[in-house]
Amino acid sequence: MDLNPTPEQQAIAESVRRWSREQVTPEQLREWERLRAGIDPRSWQRCAHLGWFGLGVPARWGGAGLSLLEIATWFQEAARGLVPLPVVQGVRGAHALNTIAPDAPELARAATGEVVVALATSEPVADDPKQWITTLEATAGGWRVSGDKTYVSSPSQATHHLVGARGPQGLSWCLVEAKEAVFTEVRTFDGDRRAHVRYRNAPVVRVLASGDEAWERRQRLQLEQRALALVEMVGIMDAVLERTVAYVKEREQFGQKIGVFQAVQHQIADMATAFTASRHLAWQVVTRLHAGTYEGWELDVARAFVPQACKRLTLTAHHLHGGAGYVLEHPLHYYSERAVTLCVRYALEAHALEKVAQHWLDA
Repeated sequence: MDLNPTPEQQAIAESVRRWSREQVTPEQLREWERLRAGIDPRSWQRCAHLGWFGLGVPARWGGAGLSLLEIATWFQEAARGLVPLPVVQGVRGAHALNTIAPDAPELARAATGEVVVALATSEPVADDPKQWITTLEATAGGWRVSGDKTYVSSPSQATHHLVGARGPQGLSWCLVEAKEAVFTEVRTFDGDRRAHVRYRNAPVVRVLASGDEAWERRQRLQLEQRALALVEMVGIMDAVLERTVAYVKEREQFGQKIGVFQAVQHQIADMATAFTASRHLAWQVVTRLHAGTYEGWELDVARAFVPQACKRLTLTAHHLHGGAGYVLEHPLHYYSERAVTLCVRYALEAHALEKVAQHWLDA
């Protein structure tokens, strides 16, 4: 595995870092938090003009057609630079639509940010599609979907929902206009906007995949979405470690920089070790998925280690920042809050450890 970035990855990273340096400040983050959409229209358009929403969209639909490696680079840098969560979810939704239905014409407008796709893949009762209560039925007026989904992203931004449902051929994926759903908005620990959504005979724009094809694409979607969450955590760890090292070099106590104290140095060393190991584990998943050499155990190992390391690293950063790390005016809490939410949403430790143990027991 080569962790040296390609020219394309370097260009993407610099694009995100430049935008974050110019646009993301603690004051601006608090201003975005006060907006119902989580971002102002002008900032959204700036992101669209940079081509972020079309990174993984095929060139025939006006996107950049980049690989998972470049998309993962964007997610890592977006987490590092605290790019607004609605933008992150917009990029995630466009990539998900391309994974499920690379021929969907909506991808052309998704690449420009005009169409915003939200993933409707979780249900209140079960995550197993075989137990989903959401159903897809053919009627005289076309296909209709009914059921409930939880934690659907971007309730005020999304124009379409990518809905998983049980249809005549088993698992099916369909596209539904957001206006056809009834929302109950919620906010996650990191301030992201989500919604519980109810569909009642909602008309379907089109059925994207069914049967065996739908299962295959769901598996790919799950693997990629979880891998992208892991590299987001790596981006968080990178930013927090950099900020903490800079802080302990400047903060004085007892007449000297606190970075000279051995106890502080030990904690910084532990943070750096956790970051380095996490980066290797997360990018091993991404590179093997990209190369087609994924063996099935890499994601579970990464999910068992990276999320917990990310949470411990951000907590240590708060300790080393002292009181400065616990005020809302400091950006550190945004990183720790995103870390917790990513862990809960994409990387439950107990499930990952169970899979790792089963892998070695079978071996």
